[in-house]
Amino acid sequence: MTEATDQSAAEMRGLLRFAQGLGLDEATVREIYEAVGREAADAGVNDGERMVEVRTRMLAAIS
Repeated sequence: MTEATDQSAAEMRGLLRFAQGLGLDEATVREIYEAVGREAADAGVNDGERMVEVRTRMLAAIS
């Protein structure tokens, strides 16, 4: 595994634990994670800001 793959896997594990508490399914989390990842890459957003946006969208998804 590459460093980026390791980071992505670790991020997903953390997000899935967070999602369990929210009642979100894995497919929804992956969809949000991938969409934000594409947008962040295009905009040059750093990892911290990207993860904040993922969590924000996860919270919005339960509303």
